Amino acid sequence: MDAQPLSELELARLKSRTGLQRVAADWRRPSDSWQQTLRWIRHHAVSEVAYWQAALPTVVRSDFIFTLVLWVAVFSVAAAVVALPNVPLTVRYSAGLVAVAYLYLYAELARSRRPVPGRRFLLGAADIGVVAALGAMSVPYVGYANVLLFFGAARVAARFQDPRVLIAGGVMLVPFELVGHAAPLSMLIDAFAVLTTMLLVIHLTTTLEGAQQAAQRHNALTLLTSSLARVRDEEALFAQLVTQAPALAPDCAWAFWIKDPGSDDFRAVRWFGLREGELPGFTFTPALGADRTQPVLINGPLPGTSVGECTLLYPTSADGELNGLITIAGGRTRLTAGSRSLIQGVAEEMGATLQRLQALDDERLRTEAMEHANRLAGLAARHAGDQAAALEAIRPAVADMLRSESLHLEWVHGDRLALVVSDHDPLQGHAPGWLSLAGTRSADAVLQKHAVREPMTGRRPEDLFFVPAGLRHVAVAPFRCGELDGTLQLSRRLPRPYAAGEILLLQLLAERLGLLFAAGLMPTDAKSATVGVGR
Repeated sequence: MDAQPLSELELARLKSRTGLQRVAADWRRPSDSWQQTLRWIRHHAVSEVAYWQAALPTVVRSDFIFTLVLWVAVFSVAAAVVALPNVPLTVRYSAGLVAVAYLYLYAELARSRRPVPGRRFLLGAADIGVVAALGAMSVPYVGYANVLLFFGAARVAARFQDPRVLIAGGVMLVPFELVGHAAPLSMLIDAFAVLTTMLLVIHLTTTLEGAQQAAQRHNALTLLTSSLARVRDEEALFAQLVTQAPALAPDCAWAFWIKDPGSDDFRAVRWFGLREGELPGFTFTPALGADRTQPVLINGPLPGTSVGECTLLYPTSADGELNGLITIAGGRTRLTAGSRSLIQGVAEEMGATLQRLQALDDERLRTEAMEHANRLAGLAARHAGDQAAALEAIRPAVADMLRSESLHLEWVHGDRLALVVSDHDPLQGHAPGWLSLAGTRSADAVLQKHAVREPMTGRRPEDLFFVPAGLRHVAVAPFRCGELDGTLQLSRRLPRPYAAGEILLLQLLAERLGLLFAAGLMPTDAKSATVGVGR
């Protein structure tokens, strides 16, 4: 069936059958009560106030508010001069052109994306010029033209924040007083009012900026403290320090040093603010005071550079022991008491973090040393009854792991030492079977009950056969095997002393070898020595 369009009569009949007209007749526009109207007015007023509360701090914190009030004053006075019919035409045109040129200069400098040299001084000169010129033209005709003087003085004072800018206030005041033919007393009062206004603006803006900078630096210190709490190694520690700490003392050169263990030297790790091509000294031994944890201010640049009028040395410590150093070089005005208190916080955090990282490193080194010591002891486990064979079994692994060519044992028998040397050891053919105990490293290690590491100086009795073997550094770890005291000695030909991790591995290996040899009831050399003593 084909669809046919509805006629106008049928469409009217359908509309009459529906309730559209009845609904439209029954609907009435709701009328708000006065309570609802007040509620909506209050809602919009509160929203507007909240908006301006959020926007005004940003405007007031900068000097834009002073620019805004000066603009309002300039264009209000210029509009009044132009609108007055009794003002000469040349004055009206000049006032309008001055206001337009002032606005054009601001607009062009704001649109420029490239940095304009001397932009601040150019705008300051424009402020002074427009106030002086427009004031001279408007004072005879506009009664409130003096507001230009005060707003211009506030604008210039807020822009430069320097008491020397008071001279500009006097320059702006001269045209107003000359054109207005003011009395001397009136001139004196006006000058006092203008200069007082400028001093007040300088004080308020300087105080506000100082408070903002102090708050920003405290926030930076808090952020740095939070960042240091999450670092897991020294590289990340010094990366965070060199990134965030310089914000606490801008325009200064920073260097962060770490103390070398066993000496008073400090080694530079990271630095900031140095000129291109300059580096701090590789090592530095500072002259600290009686209390070595207190900061010292020295005259001169950062060690090894030419940066800074003076340098603040701030040691970092943990539990009274020095572990690092912070050096800050700059002008004396930069290293104020406030900056020093912030630097003290950085030094405390750096010292505590270095101590925490050292504890983590010690724990990691001990875990790795235990793993290596267990593996080495496993290689010697098959030779519990043959000490020379046990040393021969683990010596290749020790040579590869610790870069040490010699590994031997020394047993204490009264006032003598019994030496056990494996085959293919550099000491084989040089070391005697017995040696007097007096003056040896084994005597010191057993007596003091801790490891000894020394270079070959030729002052020890055992150096007589260590030096011909070509060995240059030795590490000695004491241990106990049953009823006997002994030492495990590691020697290398490299001119590099043994590190703390290597000494720890030697001590753990000595303990395990002592248990291993004790499981063999009695070492062979010790048994023969005991039999010889009984005879």
